[in-house]
Amino acid sequence: MKLPLKERVFLSGVVIALAAVLAVLAVLQYRWAREVSDATSTRLQANLQSSMMGWRDDLYRELAGVFGVLQADPALPLHEKAARYAQQYQTWSQSAAHSNLISHLFLVSNAASDHAELFQLNTAEGDFQPAQWPQELEHFHNWLQTSFADRERATRAMMRLHTRDHFRRNQNGGAASPGRRPQGPDVAAMVDVNALALMRLQFHHFQQNDAGRQSGERPQPVVDWIVVELDRKVLDDHILPELTERHFSGSEGLDYQVAVTNGPGSVIYSSDSGFGKQEIASPDGTMPVFGPPRTALSHRPMNPPPNLAAHHPPDGFGFPGGVRLDPIHYSADENDWQLLVRHRMGGLEAVVAGIRRRNLELSFGVLLVLAAGIGIIVVTSQRARMLARLQMDFVASVSHELRTPLAVISSAAENIADGVVAGRQQLAQYGGEIKNQAKHLIQLVEQILLFAATRGKRHHYTLRPLRVSDVIDAALKDTAGMIDAAGITVEQDVAPNLPPIMGDLAALSHCLQNLITNAVKYGGDARWMRIKAGVNEEQLHFDEVQISVEDKGLGIGASELRHIFEPFYRSRAAAAAQIHGTGLGLSLARDIAEAMGGRLTVSSEPGKGSCFTVYLKFAEVSVVQATQTAPVANPNLSKT
Repeated sequence: MKLPLKERVFLSGVVIALAAVLAVLAVLQYRWAREVSDATSTRLQANLQSSMMGWRDDLYRELAGVFGVLQADPALPLHEKAARYAQQYQTWSQSAAHSNLISHLFLVSNAASDHAELFQLNTAEGDFQPAQWPQELEHFHNWLQTSFADRERATRAMMRLHTRDHFRRNQNGGAASPGRRPQGPDVAAMVDVNALALMRLQFHHFQQNDAGRQSGERPQPVVDWIVVELDRKVLDDHILPELTERHFSGSEGLDYQVAVTNGPGSVIYSSDSGFGKQEIASPDGTMPVFGPPRTALSHRPMNPPPNLAAHHPPDGFGFPGGVRLDPIHYSADENDWQLLVRHRMGGLEAVVAGIRRRNLELSFGVLLVLAAGIGIIVVTSQRARMLARLQMDFVASVSHELRTPLAVISSAAENIADGVVAGRQQLAQYGGEIKNQAKHLIQLVEQILLFAATRGKRHHYTLRPLRVSDVIDAALKDTAGMIDAAGITVEQDVAPNLPPIMGDLAALSHCLQNLITNAVKYGGDARWMRIKAGVNEEQLHFDEVQISVEDKGLGIGASELRHIFEPFYRSRAAAAAQIHGTGLGLSLARDIAEAMGGRLTVSSEPGKGSCFTVYLKFAEVSVVQATQTAPVANPNLSKT
């Protein structure tokens, strides 16, 4: 049933407006998802940079922590300096997390002269013992000799440092007290990544002998180096994994793959087997482990400095305080240690893309649910409007159906009361008409009540084995008057020996009555009807009986076949032909058939008639046998 044009235009406008709102929401959701993903990317990058910086700072504290406690006046004699270093080392080892990280501690005395000596600290005895240069430190030994070969340039560098330190002490209000190490840029901390050793320069003072004073030569610097040799196994097995776990782990373990490399394919440490062995196309973060200040994350090669001042930035790194470890390069082809980090999900870009995809899926899922809800509301409202219109048509049809018999009964009663009817024959004729119209009223009221009961699921049926012929005879008996009045020829084709079916006799009879009534109303001029019953021969339904009611009347169009079983629905052809009806007959027939465990189908073609078929299940053999063997009443008691 189509809605009026005005209502259709209004409904279309509402649908278009809602669709436009959904489109605007979709665009806003897409932009929101992009902004959220950009903000997430920025946050993840910032967090990663912070984690990398924290990782490097903690590594510096682990490696160079011993430098902060080895404090002694450089002018002290060697044995006193050794005792103090040994005591400070013991104190540090008791509180250090990895005291076994240090394997040897050396002191290079008078490194700026031809009389440089190497001493090894014996922490148990508390003294320095002369030592031969280890093979691992041979490169450093050669570098020291090369760096201080140009005495003039080294002296100028040390004098600049001394002058700057003196200026700082004056700025602080006075000269440094004896026995106290200057707090200026007098310390250079470096790392030999190949030997895995840390070196710290200590500048004592300038000295000048009598010959130098007479010749006017510059004073010579007195320089010591503290050399700390580290245990690589402790670094690889404990410190690096712990730092990685501390700074790059989440609730479910490591969030990132972490590697420390010393050039392509050379892996110092890797959190995952294989990560870092091959060149990584796009790591999420890269940082030199040693070298630049903490604010500089880019790689900057550091070749051997032309003078020692290169290791003293203008602001310096005094002790106690922050430490900068510059790598020593003995040749131009040496590589620095690099920290490589990549997220386990394939990189931060993949993580952000996944988050954006999930946000979009969630957002558009909500929009789809909203669109589905709007669609359901629109369809439901349309169906409600159509149902209301059908109900109004039903009220009008029922009113018309009730008015006709009531008018006949009222007219007949007035004629009888006014004495217009004379004689027994005429009185019997009027009485029969009143009886037929009253019966029609009763059937109409019962049909409405039955529909209400089926809608509310309040109707209960008594199912028992029935013969198909009994059901057909009962339906024809109740519609005999209508069939005779319409002059319909009824053709019966009921197969013999059909198995019993399960059902309620009155309900099934009413179901067939509705189909027969439809055949009488819409049978047209053919005045013919056929009732056929037999076993369903379809392979999947061989346990069913089918009962068909066929006519050669108006027929039903294909577009209306799906609506004819809806309550209150009446086809346009029936309305045009002004055929009276309530629109409940076929709906009730289908509900009854389904309540019996069967179904109702229709095949029709406009102008050629319709065929309605009821399919009902066979009664179970055990039920039939129990019914046949049930005890019957004593016939002698029923006799009068």
